[in-house]
Amino acid sequence: MKLRYTRMRCLTSGERKQVAGNPGVAGGGGVLRDDAGVWVKGFARQIGHTTSFLAELWALRDGLIMCSDLHINALEIDLDAKVIADLMNNSGSSNASNSSIVADCRLLISRVPQVKVKHCYRESNSCADALARLGSKMPSDFLFFSSPPPCLFNVYVSDLYGLFHSRLCPGPVVLPLV
Repeated sequence: MKLRYTRMRCLTSGERKQVAGNPGVAGGGGVLRDDAGVWVKGFARQIGHTTSFLAELWALRDGLIMCSDLHINALEIDLDAKVIADLMNNSGSSNASNSSIVADCRLLISRVPQVKVKHCYRESNSCADALARLGSKMPSDFLFFSSPPPCLFNVYVSDLYGLFHSRLCPGPVVLPLV
């Protein structure tokens, strides 16, 4: 299946349940949207016991594979994990525990003619976050969604229409009067 959209946006996220500081059950999820913000395809995956860092990388790789299978030529990738966005935008090395998956992601990114990887706030990535949570609770390994699953419909509509999300920020900011 070849898509004809000029620009696509892929949002991915990883989620893990922490148990007493140890790696917990993790899930990954993501959504692909067209240039109008409309759902094209989504996924949720159960990853198993791992760190949140690796869960984010798994979700990114799954999203990139999904985009590669759809032959997308122009892609904007939004990640709510800044460390992953920075890792993909820089050629720095990774450690032995994640070097293979980082290399996979970089290879998949290099195959897209026009690509931009950027950090986004969690509030603008709510569909991908909800899919990652769903993935961490799934009995099966991997599911694709050609439309938003019913449990995500309200999140998707809020996201599509840009409804307001409040965000808690650490401490007050006081600007000096000039």
